[in-house]
Amino acid sequence: MEKSEEIRKKLTQDLGKGVTIYKGKRGYSNNNNQDIIFTIVTRLESLKVKNEILAIDQNAVIIEQGVKAVHGGILKKRPLH
Repeated sequence: MEKSEEIRKKLTQDLGKGVTIYKGKRGYSNNNNQDIIFTIVTRLESLKVKNEILAIDQNAVIIEQGVKAVHGGILKKRPLH
């Protein structure tokens, strides 16, 4: 069962994060369509975001990568409504 829309809403609406959705294709499954959700969080937000995602989908694959420098934007938390 796909839970990417629920995860997207949690990240954008509840946590105020910006996201980019990539359309992916699975290699082994008959259901080839797969949303890949990309977001940037601070080191201090990382654990909370991972826990929120895993609370929705405990089988979610989370890839974490450090960023030493960011060019072309400002990383700030979006105001919650």
